[in-house]
Amino acid sequence: MRRELAKTATTISDNKKRPDKLPTSGLQTFRRTKGATNRLGRAHIVSALLLCTVLSACSPALNWRSVTLQGVQAALPCKPDQAERPVQLAGLDLSLAMVGCEADGGLYAISHVRLAQGAQTQAVIDAWRDQAMQAMRATQAPLAASIPALGPRSAITVYQASGVNPRGQAVQARWTWVQRDQEIYHWALYAPAIRTEMEEPFFGAFQWQ
Repeated sequence: MRRELAKTATTISDNKKRPDKLPTSGLQTFRRTKGATNRLGRAHIVSALLLCTVLSACSPALNWRSVTLQGVQAALPCKPDQAERPVQLAGLDLSLAMVGCEADGGLYAISHVRLAQGAQTQAVIDAWRDQAMQAMRATQAPLAASIPALGPRSAITVYQASGVNPRGQAVQARWTWVQRDQEIYHWALYAPAIRTEMEEPFFGAFQWQ
């Protein structure tokens, strides 16, 4: 999982490559070249969707525990790995911190970026969502919830989508972005079928530290 998270952190970007051209067989090591951090498009999400198709036969049961990430307390259903890498999103060079794990047929990840003062947080969220949709070949991602005030100076946006993984098998996704000032937090859950017991503790345990 550590290498999968590392790949996640290097694959969120404005990359325009087609999803079927992205690497999908296993986890890949980081390329330490100048261009590596600019290919931050849909490769991780594609690999994550592929991973979801084989997890259900060998994953442990959900075992929720508290985790922290950049001032937020949350929950994951398995022992988390961590990654932090420079990324490019919506034309901005950002540092992405992430924790996540795989359990019971799902891939769970929580990530964070901090924007410079004056940067448009909604533009980053929109670009992030669009790239996630393209990776799973989803034609739409309905807005499930939009809450303007989640504590002082914050907001939460929830999207859900259905698509296919690189093998053409159905997969579901649920994404939550929490924005507070110039901080953006992202919850992502991918699974062939998202069940209540998978999503409610994952998305419901959020609180500021």
